[in-house]
Amino acid sequence: MAQGEAVTAYLDSLTPTARERVELIRARVHDAAPGLGETISYGILAFTLDGRTVCYTAGYARHASIYPLPDASEDPELAARMAPYVSGRGTLKFPHAAELPLDLVDEVVAAHLTRLRDG
Repeated sequence: MAQGEAVTAYLDSLTPTARERVELIRARVHDAAPGLGETISYGILAFTLDGRTVCYTAGYARHASIYPLPDASEDPELAARMAPYVSGRGTLKFPHAAELPLDLVDEVVAAHLTRLRDG
């Protein structure tokens, strides 16, 4: 299966609410970095830049997630904004019952892009 077909199949497998939220995250990721690639990795949607993974997003019955957490050790404001959504050691979990913090999604993607470009 081609990557585009795999991405479409993944999105089609989500519940309507999960798909809507993943599509919102997906649009913000692409707005932040036009031209990113998409693939399915670890069974979820991954965004790539020059063959390297920027971040992942996934939809579930009760939430949508972004992986991994960006390093916010030098950005206490970003760390504080992420704190209510941190789940486990590397996940941001956005419950469907709450508003999706798209401005935070923008900041997380920007942090990941900075890491890739500076690394």
